[in-house]
Amino acid sequence: MGRIVREPSPAELARTALADARAATLVTTGCPTPGTLTVVPIEDRADGRPVVRLERSSPTVRLLASCPVVTLSLPGPAPYRAVDLIGPLYPCRAGRDGARRYRLSLLSARLVAPSGQSVPIPLGEFQAAEPDPLRSCAAAALQHLETWHADDLLACVRAHGGDDVLAVVPRALDRYGIELASLGPDGVRRVRLDFPGGPVDNLDQVTTDLRILLTCRCRG
Repeated sequence: MGRIVREPSPAELARTALADARAATLVTTGCPTPGTLTVVPIEDRADGRPVVRLERSSPTVRLLASCPVVTLSLPGPAPYRAVDLIGPLYPCRAGRDGARRYRLSLLSARLVAPSGQSVPIPLGEFQAAEPDPLRSCAAAALQHLETWHADDLLACVRAHGGDDVLAVVPRALDRYGIELASLGPDGVRRVRLDFPGGPVDNLDQVTTDLRILLTCRCRG
């Protein structure tokens, strides 16, 4: 039996993308008038039902009064290009800025690949999933690893059976581990390095050898 690779589920990927998003594309369904496309600010909520803000003068406000079902599309996590959330928007309490606020009552969620093919996400899984706790430090940690510890990562991959790997580039960091792009004789492959004992909630829970690589203050 091969080694089990642990990584974020589609629901976790989508919830993390929603937590990181500050804006989304709102597409109305086109009833009774043709559909519209509007870029709107969004705010995530713990239950995965984001809040959308619209200026009172926006023509979308009038459309939602007659047909509230919309698609909210936000930037997707690699390798997906988008996360689509579909459902009706219902008014909620207005903010002090006077703008109208709407909360999404989610009917369906999906990840959209660059090819346009979509991966549906069960609503129960989406609502139960939590955003990745390492998302705020992931970008800086990956840049640090690529700049100062590429050789250490290469040695780690080779020690785990990748004897033919020539080079590696860190691509993603999450509570389950580190994702790498590895270059070998057969081209580029995707490799995961799991956190022993993971998933983790913070870098302090990572084993000492990996934690040193992720948190050291290298100066070259």
